[in-house]
Amino acid sequence: MKTLETRLQEVLDLHFDPKWGSEFWLQREKTLDFNPRTEIVSLHDIHRFGLTPTETLATESIQHFLPRRYHQELHRCINSETGGTTGPPKRTVFLEEEFHEAFVQPFLAAAELINFPRDLNWLYIGPSGPHVIGKGARRCAVEMGSVDPFTVDFDPRWVRKLASNPFAKNRYVEHVLDQVASVLDTQEIGVLFATPPILTALGQRMPQSQREVIRGIHLGGMTADTTFWEDLTTDYFPNAVAIAGYGNSLAGVCPQVGGRPRDLPDYFAHGNRLVLDLHEPDDKGVGGVMFHRLDHSCFLPNVVERDVAQLVPNDDVAINKGFHTTGIHDPHPPQSSKDAVQGGLY
Repeated sequence: MKTLETRLQEVLDLHFDPKWGSEFWLQREKTLDFNPRTEIVSLHDIHRFGLTPTETLATESIQHFLPRRYHQELHRCINSETGGTTGPPKRTVFLEEEFHEAFVQPFLAAAELINFPRDLNWLYIGPSGPHVIGKGARRCAVEMGSVDPFTVDFDPRWVRKLASNPFAKNRYVEHVLDQVASVLDTQEIGVLFATPPILTALGQRMPQSQREVIRGIHLGGMTADTTFWEDLTTDYFPNAVAIAGYGNSLAGVCPQVGGRPRDLPDYFAHGNRLVLDLHEPDDKGVGGVMFHRLDHSCFLPNVVERDVAQLVPNDDVAINKGFHTTGIHDPHPPQSSKDAVQGGLY
């Protein structure tokens, strides 16, 4: 595997190439007081770009960020769109191989570390449509030996609109759970992929005989507290191996690595295309989650998320599987963040 520095140099050489580079970075280069292709030689230098204004991803064409080299190869690109939690949806693309590296391979590597069950059918309860998590879930399921996963669609944007109307929100939840019950009552399901609130609702609603059949739980969509983890692994699905993922549609997924059941998870990037960092950590080591995406299809340095977290070290076993030496612990929205309220479901 190439080093992060080698990957960074390749990406810089491409995006700032006068003929084949990306329009966004070629325009941005005119405002920089340094030469990106010769003066950015390591990740320690990447702060010189300043924060990437990701709102542009909500207003500009995907081709604005995509290097011209790939404009005649759009069939190789996979669309990815955010859920719009913090404003208008932002859009980007991944080359096919980058999509695998961003959303599939990290899970497969983490699943191997914890002996996540294989050759069982998956039920995915989550967003489809423009949301990339559904595309990733399908590929992960098939890679793990499932039939093309059973799915129940879940629209997080609609749920947020219902947040101020408890009656309507409860009706929507019942609508989702009724569809889940139909699948569970007729199909052999061994793995569930859903958000913590939906899994809690299922744990309270599913009969014990169905809950005991579940061997794997994949969590996504939002953070969970220690009470949820204890309920999940002790009461609701006692025979299941659980793993959570942290990430977004612009960057990719960083799976939970290490830790014990009931602990709040630590998350680590995998491979050489994504780096997790902190923005302006305080004296307790808590700062805004920041990532650097080093893809040929899209270069996004210094992107600050709404969540806060702490940096944590990894262990040698996970590092040998391709995970980074440092990750983040318990990423969650700040207490004062209005964005933390998302309807309580996703």
